[in-house]
Amino acid sequence: MNNTALAIIIMLISAAMYALSYVLQHKGTQAAIGEGVENPGIGQLIRNRIWLLGLVLFGLSFIVHLVALSFGSVAIVQPLIVTELIFIPPFAALISGARISRRDWLAILTVSVALAIFLIAAAPQEGTVEPTAVNWTVTIAIFYAICGLLLLVGSRLPTNPRAALFGVAAGFINALLALVAKGMFSSSEGSSLFANPLTYITIVVAISTIALTAIAFRAGPITTSSPAMIATNPIVATIGAMLVFGDSINTGLLAIVIIIACLGAIAWGIMALVSSEVVHATLEDATLED
Repeated sequence: MNNTALAIIIMLISAAMYALSYVLQHKGTQAAIGEGVENPGIGQLIRNRIWLLGLVLFGLSFIVHLVALSFGSVAIVQPLIVTELIFIPPFAALISGARISRRDWLAILTVSVALAIFLIAAAPQEGTVEPTAVNWTVTIAIFYAICGLLLLVGSRLPTNPRAALFGVAAGFINALLALVAKGMFSSSEGSSLFANPLTYITIVVAISTIALTAIAFRAGPITTSSPAMIATNPIVATIGAMLVFGDSINTGLLAIVIIIACLGAIAWGIMALVSSEVVHATLEDATLED
């Protein structure tokens, strides 16, 4: 099995783990509410074993995500992050007895097929460029500057557009996390991760990601912020990988047409899934601890 296939398999496992963690956090939150706590905080939730298991699983999911990045390019791994939405309904049905509607199944099928066709048509190839310290400094500065601008503009807008722009800002930093994590593994081959400055930069960016995700979810409806964040992440990460590492995709006319069509189908599927009763409730309650 080559590294690309291994990266895809590991990332799908990570996405499934993310999804299961959300469902467990949702179930734990609902259990706390059932015990009379109307708006449970971290103190109440951490005493719930199911919620705590979901939180631990979320951390493990992130580690598996990093392992996937160590085997494959960002352009291959990051688009697969959207599959976490595919796994949530089946897990919710299994654990919480939630009902999956026909629209949910259609959205799951659409995202799955469109994502597979996208990866085949784009045929991402990992680059061989090793960014310098200056390259990383400029890249990180640009990402945070764009994020800051989006937050500044969004803070002056009404609820829905504010949530959308905050979601895009969170998506940008999520994409940056994938880039620096990939750089950490690539530049640490044959040496210790702890001696690599990118290791500590990755930790800082990861903390920023958690904070910005919480801010985006609190800015407005999760049905607005989540699609913006989930759609922005893989697109920006792929473009960033092309600029930073020299990754490439198929740019033939037919391939571009297919890629655009697939992105449109994936975007519809993301919006349909996030707004579904099962996924909406699961994601919303899974963020109460932030």
